[in-house]
Amino acid sequence: MRIRRLLGLCLSLVIGLPAIAGAQDTPKTGIVIAYPSAFGILWHASHKVAIRPEFNVSGSSSKQSNAQVTGESSGWAVGFGLSALFYLHDQDSLRTYFVPRFQYSHASTSASSSINTAGTDVGSDIYGGSGSFGAQYGLGKRFALFGELGFEFDHRTTDSPTAGKISGNNWGLRSGVGVVFYP
Repeated sequence: MRIRRLLGLCLSLVIGLPAIAGAQDTPKTGIVIAYPSAFGILWHASHKVAIRPEFNVSGSSSKQSNAQVTGESSGWAVGFGLSALFYLHDQDSLRTYFVPRFQYSHASTSASSSINTAGTDVGSDIYGGSGSFGAQYGLGKRFALFGELGFEFDHRTTDSPTAGKISGNNWGLRSGVGVVFYP
């Protein structure tokens, strides 16, 4: 009698636990790693809308030397982007979406040479927006791949001690790919 109860309990656990695990909701928040270089979070506000803040940072340095002049330069840039994903269509694990995006970045460069020992510091601010279409493919509940293609516009303002204030606009295609990990 005891063995039957124990076997019945084990059998019900083996049959019932996968159903319980399968009934769990898909995660609402994921970690995004994208190219061009960005790191962020993907938060699903609802089944049709998600918010994706992202952050990027970069730096550079160089040295130049010849018979008459030696020079050094270094720079860094930090940026922030905010995207809203509006999902258009779902089919199996593939979801298509439209994504408007706002971005801002600041860059700073310092240069000095044996002729100009005081050096030159240049700062740039870039802000703009884009609109893209994308597709996200889920590889299970914890991992997804995505790709986007669209149009981008940005405005750049550079402040240089030698050239003064310079501003300009850029426009063109924007593309990106990445992965989402749902912990």
